[in-house]
Parts: sequence; C-alpha cells; structure tokens
Amino acid sequence: MQRSLPYQNVISQLFIVVLFIGYISLSSMYLLMPPFLAVLFFSYHNALTKHDLFTLITIIVMLLVLEAEKGFWFGSTVLFFTFLSRYVIPKIEQVIRCKTCMAAIFVGLAYPLYWFFVWFVNKLFLLSLPQMDWHILLYMVIEFMVIAALI
Repeated sequence: MQRSLPYQNVISQLFIVVLFIGYISLSSMYLLMPPFLAVLFFSYHNALTKHDLFTLITIIVMLLVLEAEKGFWFGSTVLFFTFLSRYVIPKIEQVIRCKTCMAAIFVGLAYPLYWFFVWFVNKLFLLSLPQMDWHILLYMVIEFMVIAALI
C-alpha cells in the first residue's frame, strides 16, 4: 500500500521559494548571476492569465524577497508587473504572435522599463536615482535565453 503525500504542490512551491532565497543571496555576492526579474515577470503574467492563485502568491513572495535583497521599494515590482500584465501585455499580444519576440518584450519590459519606473518615482519623491551598470545587459541576455526556452 502506497501513501500519497498531501499538499505536494505546497511542498514543491515552498522548496522553490527556499531555493530562490538562497539563489538571490548568492546573486548579491556574485554579480554575474542574474536576479531573474524577467523570468519572474513571465511567470507572474502566466499565473495571472491562468488564474492560478497559489502560484501567483508564490511568485509575489519571491518578488518581495527580490525587492528586499536588491533594495527596491516594497511592492513596486508587484505593482509594476500587475499594471503591465493587465494593460500593456494584452495589447502587445494582439499585435505580435512571435514567441521569441514576446520573450524579448518580456525582458525589455522587465529591466529597462522597470528601471525607468523606479527612476521616475524616485525623481518624483526627490530621492537618489537608481544606478544602472553593464551587468543588466548580461542579465537581459541570459534571461532572454531562459524565457525563450520556456515559451
């Protein structure tokens, strides 16, 4: 007689969050490891479109961990990604049907546009401006390849 594990989805999602926390901690020490902001945006958009609440909550937790580790505003990625997923991505998907092009759009919206969003809010509240360096280009290339493989 074999026993089945109850709540296998909960255990696997918790394991993924714990691995992500370890990975984000390592990515702060080793700058060549991308923070997977675009991959989280892609996953967030997929969870929203599929109405998968548990996966959405897991991704929100990972985004909040990312914000805390990288020094972003609390909830800024969730607010920004919700706005993009609700209003911008559906309009783009009506026009563009290319999967690789959509991967490039997700990466382009996640990194440069999010940096511009943070820059605008910091300028509005007279705070210091966020820094941008060459590592972001490396992150964009790596995450483009990951998202293109996922699509």
